[in-house]
Amino acid sequence: MQIPNGLEPMNPSTADALASERGKAKFDVAEMRRFIIDEDMRTKLDKVNKVLSEDTETFNLRDVYFMSRKDKMDHALKIGARLIALMKEGRITSDEIVIADMVLDINGPFGLHRAMFIPTLQNQATPEQQELFLKPALNYELLGCYAQTEIGHGSNVQGLETTCTFVPETDEFEVHMPNVRACKWWIGSLGVTATHAIVMAQLIVNGKNYGPNPVVVPIRSTANHKPLKGVTVGDLGPKFGFNVMDNGFLLLDHVRVPRINLMQRYITVSRDGKVSRPANIDPKVTYGTMVYVRTNIVRNMSMVLAKATTIALRYTSMRRQFSGKADKPTSNNAESPVLDYGMVQYRLIPLLAKNYAMFATSQAFLKHYQECMAELNSGNFASLKELHATACGLKRWTSDVAIYGIDTCRHVCGGHGFSQFSGLNEFFGNSYPNIIWEGDNYVLSQQTARFLITQVRSLRKGKALADNQTTAYLRKHLPSGHIESVPGPAFVGRSIESIAADPEAQLDLLSYRAAAMASELVDQMDKEGQSWNRSLVAMQRLCDAHSDYIVSSYFRRHLSTLPAASPLLPVLNKLAALFFLHTLEQHSSDLFRLPGRAAFTTRQTAEIDGLLTQLIEEVREQAVPLVDSFGLSDLHLNSALGRSDGQVYENYLEWAMEDPLNRDDIGMAIRTEWFNKYYKPVLHSAEAKKQAKL
Repeated sequence: MQIPNGLEPMNPSTADALASERGKAKFDVAEMRRFIIDEDMRTKLDKVNKVLSEDTETFNLRDVYFMSRKDKMDHALKIGARLIALMKEGRITSDEIVIADMVLDINGPFGLHRAMFIPTLQNQATPEQQELFLKPALNYELLGCYAQTEIGHGSNVQGLETTCTFVPETDEFEVHMPNVRACKWWIGSLGVTATHAIVMAQLIVNGKNYGPNPVVVPIRSTANHKPLKGVTVGDLGPKFGFNVMDNGFLLLDHVRVPRINLMQRYITVSRDGKVSRPANIDPKVTYGTMVYVRTNIVRNMSMVLAKATTIALRYTSMRRQFSGKADKPTSNNAESPVLDYGMVQYRLIPLLAKNYAMFATSQAFLKHYQECMAELNSGNFASLKELHATACGLKRWTSDVAIYGIDTCRHVCGGHGFSQFSGLNEFFGNSYPNIIWEGDNYVLSQQTARFLITQVRSLRKGKALADNQTTAYLRKHLPSGHIESVPGPAFVGRSIESIAADPEAQLDLLSYRAAAMASELVDQMDKEGQSWNRSLVAMQRLCDAHSDYIVSSYFRRHLSTLPAASPLLPVLNKLAALFFLHTLEQHSSDLFRLPGRAAFTTRQTAEIDGLLTQLIEEVREQAVPLVDSFGLSDLHLNSALGRSDGQVYENYLEWAMEDPLNRDDIGMAIRTEWFNKYYKPVLHSAEAKKQAKL
C-alpha cells in the first residue's frame, strides 16, 4: 500500500514549523549538549549510534510495534547476541552494550546478567570466587540473574524465607525454599535465559541465622539449558510492559552447592563452620548491588525523560489546533501550534526544567557514588548510610518524575499519543517498573526519612554527625536539633523575584523547608507519641522535600562550573529558577507551615504563580533547541511524532500502511479469510435466508 500521487503539499508544513523553532535558539545546541550530557555518556552514545547504524538489518525497530511477545523476545535475543559478538570482536565494550539497550529500548534477556549478576560478583566475591564465577560471566560462558524478591516478600528483605544452611558433613550449603511464599518471583533474565542465579537467602550456620546473604546457585545446564535437579524455573508470562525481559520464578528444593558459592568478601564461613567478618564491617554492605542499581536508575531516568520530552515538545511545536485562541498571533489566521497554549506549556516546560536538573544530578551523584565506593573498598564505611539514604530518595524522585512525565507527554500529544507510533506507549510500559523495582518508591521514602530522623535525634542529644551534604544543612538550620533555635533564615522578608534570582537563597529555602519538616516529624513521634505507621505520609513529604533540595543543589553546583559570560547561562538560569518556582508552587502547603516569620503568605504564593508563568513563556521559545541538545537519534526515539526532520504526518501514514493487515501479500490473505469467515455471513445473512427458503 502506498500514499497516492498528486496530493498537495501541506502549508504550513510540520517540517517548516520545526525548522522555525530551531531558528529561535539563543545558544549553541552542540555546546549545550557537551555541558548537560556528561562526556562519558556522550562518547558512548555517539559510538553506539554509529555501530547500530552500520547494521540496520539487525538493529531495526521499524516493525517492533507489530510484533507478538514471542517475536519481540526473539528480536531482542538476536540483538543481544549480536551486541555480545561485537563486544568479543572489540568493537564495543560491555558498558556500551548497556547504552545500546537504552537506545533501542530493548531491555532484553541478557540485561540482568550485566546489570546485577556481574556487579554483585565484582563487589562481593573474593578473588578466588571472581576467578570461578566472574571471569566466565564477563565472557558470557555462563548467564546470571539476581534472585532476591519472593512472591510473598518484596521490600522486606529481612523477611525472606529462602534459606542457605551450612552442611558441615559435606562442606556444602543447602539452598531451600520451604513454601510457595518463598518462591523467587519477578526475577529478570531468569524465566528463559539464566544458567546461574545469585540467590539472596537467610544464611544459617550451626542453627544461627546471620541474615540475608548472596549465594551462587546453578539452575540450568550450560550444555543443554535444562533445569538442574531440585530446580523448578519458568517465565512469568506477559506483563503491562517490559515484555522482552523474561521475568521468571524459581523454586529450589534442597539444592546443594559448594561452600565457595557463598559470596564471602564481607562474611566468611570456614570449613569447620566458623563465621567471621572483616573488622569494622557494616552488614548493610551486602546491599551494595542495590545501591549500585539505584545509582544507575538515577542516571538512566534522565535519558528516559529526555526521550519523552523530545517527542512531546517537537510534536506540540508542529501540531496546530484552532486559530485566534492562543495569545500569540499567527500569520494568515493559521491555526496555532499546540505548544503556544498555556495549559500545554504548564505541563511540559517545567518537565523540561526537571529534565535538565536530572541530568546535572545524575552526573554529580554518580561521582558521589564512586567516591563512596572507593572509601568502602578501603575499609571506611562511614559514608554508606548517607549514600544509601540519598540513593533511595533520588531513585524515588527521578523515577517518579520520569515515569509520570512520560504519561504527561503522551497526554499532550492528544489522540496521536495513543498510537504506538508515537513512541511513548510501549516505552511507558517498559519504563514503568522503575518506580517499583529496586525498592517501591513509597517504601524507599522511609529509608531516607529514617536517616533524617536519626540525624535530628542525634543533634538533639548533642552527638557528633558525619560530614556530608545532608548533615550540613541539618546542622545549619537545626544546630541543637530544633528549628526554633535558629534566627530567621536569610530568605525571610525578601520578594519571590529576588529569591528566584539568587541561587543561594533558593537552596537556603529548600533546605530550610526539609529541615523544618524533619524537626516537626521528630516532635510528633518523640513528644506526641505518633507511631511509625501514622508517620508514613509525612515521611513521603519529607523524603521529597529532601530530594528537592539535593537535586537543586546538584543543578546549581553544575551550573557554577560555567564561566560567568557563558552564552548557555541565561537559559540555564531560567530553567533552574523555573524548576525552583515550580517546586514551591507544587508544595505551597509546606510553605504555609514553615515556622514563625518564615511562613509564606497568600501574596507570596500569588507572586510564585505569576513569576512561574512568565518564566514558562520565556523558556517555551527555546524549548525545541533545548531538547535538540539531548542529541537523541531517530532510532532512539522510534517515533513518528518526534522525528528530527519534522516529517510527521507523512511518516505516520507510511508507518500505518506497513501494518501486516494493510500489506498486499499477507494482509490480503488475512482480510480474505476474515471476509469469508465473518464479514460475508453478516453482510449476506438476508440473502442466505432467502436462498434457504427456496
